Amino acid sequence: MSLPIRFRITIWSVALLAVLMAALGTFVVIRLRADLVAGVDSTLTTRASQIVLGLGTPGEGEFQDVSDAALRQLPGTESAAQLLDARGTVLESSGDIAAVKPMIGADDLVTVGRGEPVTRTMALGPDGEPFRVLAIALPGAPQRIVVVATSLDTVNASVGRLRTLFLFAGPGLLLVAGLGGWWLARAALAPVSRITRKAGEIGIEHLDERVAVPTTADEIHELAVTMNGMLERLERGVADQRRFIADASHELRTPLAVMRSELEVKLRERGLPPEARATLESVHEEIESMGAMVEDLLTLARADEGQLVLTLEPTDLHASAARVREALATVAATSSVDVRVEGDGAAVLADRRRIEQVLRNLTANAINYAGRGGHVVITTWTEGGSARCSVLDDGPGIPAAARPHVFDRFFRADPSRARGGAGLGLTICREIVAAHGGRIQVTSEEGRGSTFTFAIPVREGGGGVT
Repeated sequence: MSLPIRFRITIWSVALLAVLMAALGTFVVIRLRADLVAGVDSTLTTRASQIVLGLGTPGEGEFQDVSDAALRQLPGTESAAQLLDARGTVLESSGDIAAVKPMIGADDLVTVGRGEPVTRTMALGPDGEPFRVLAIALPGAPQRIVVVATSLDTVNASVGRLRTLFLFAGPGLLLVAGLGGWWLARAALAPVSRITRKAGEIGIEHLDERVAVPTTADEIHELAVTMNGMLERLERGVADQRRFIADASHELRTPLAVMRSELEVKLRERGLPPEARATLESVHEEIESMGAMVEDLLTLARADEGQLVLTLEPTDLHASAARVREALATVAATSSVDVRVEGDGAAVLADRRRIEQVLRNLTANAINYAGRGGHVVITTWTEGGSARCSVLDDGPGIPAAARPHVFDRFFRADPSRARGGAGLGLTICREIVAAHGGRIQVTSEEGRGSTFTFAIPVREGGGGVT
C-alpha cells in the first residue's frame, strides 16, 4: 500500500487481467477438449453403425473387411475394432495392437448387455495411450459386442497447441496491458501530480496563489476546486491573524511606553526601599522584553503589508558588526563567550539601523547557542557585487530536520534555550534582508556549530524605499 497509486493501479489491473485470462484460457481449453471429444464420439458412433450394418451375421473374414474400411475413416492416427462375446472374450480384432485385449471392462459388458451403448476414455496398449472407446451390442446377436476405439492424440495435440499459445502469448499480452495501464494511469493522474506540485510550492507567504482547475467535470476538477477553497480559507485566516497581531501590537505600544516611563521615573527616586527597587527593576526588565516582542511583531506586520520602510544610507557592515559586538559585550562576558569581528570593510547602501538589528539578532542567537567558553566570529567581506556577513558559532549545531524551519515564525530548534524569546528573531532577519533585495541562509553540522550568512547587493544612490 506504500506504492504510488499509478503502480497500484497498474499492478491490480494486470493481476485482474491475468486472473481473467487464466479463467478464460481454462474454459476455452476445457470447452475445446469437450467439443473435440464429442466430435470423436459422433464419428465412433457412425463407424460402429457402419460395422454393424456390414456384418449382418458374423462370419470369418467378414469382420476384418468391414472394420478395416470403417477404421480408415476415424480421425485418430491409431484406431482399433474388436468383436467380443458376452464374457468379454475377443473373437475378432483389427487395427491397433490395443484390440488384442478387451478394450472395455466387466461393468461395461453388463451395461452393453442391457442394450445400452458405452462411451468412455481408456488407457490402452502397452504404452497406456488414451483411446476413446465405443461399445454397442450387435443387433440380432445379443451375445456379440462391437467395440470401436480411436486414439485421442489429435485431440490432445490440438488442446496442447492452444495451451502453448496461451502460455506464450499470455505474458506478452500482460506486458502490453501493464504498459498500457501504466500509461493510462499516468495520464489520468497527471492533473493530480500538477495539483500536488503546485500545492507544495504554495507557502505561507503565497497563499494568494491557486492551483489550476481542469476543464473536465470529474473528480480531479472537484479536487482542484476543493483545494482552492481551502487555500482561500487559509488566506483569510492568516490575514485575519496578522491583522489582529498588528492591531494588538499597535495598541500595546502606548501602555507599555507609559509603564516604562513611569517605572523609570520611580526608579530615579533616592529614598526607594531596596525591596521595592528590586521589584520595580524586575518589572521594568519584563516590560522591556515585552516592548521588544511588540516591536518585533510590528516589524513583521509591516513586512507582511509591504510597508517595511528602509532609510538607505552608506553603511559599512564591518563597522556595524563592531558596534553590535560592543553593544553585546556584557551579554557575551556574562556567558563567557569570546566574540570577534574579522574581515574587511563591506560598504553598502542600506538601512543601518535595520542591518544592525539583523547583526544583533544573529550575534545574540550565536552567543546563546555557543554556551559558556564558546566562540562567535563575525566576518564581513565583499564578493560578486554584494556585501556579505557571516556569524559563526561553535555550539551544538542545528539538527538536520530543523534547518529548513529556522527562519519560520515562532520556531525554536531547542525550546529549552529560548528564554523570553518568541522565536521571531531569525524571521525578522529574513524579512529585513529580503527587503534590501538580499538573501540569508544557514549552514550547520551537529556538534560543530552553525554559520548564518547574509548578502546584500551593493546599490548606488540613496533615499528611502519600501
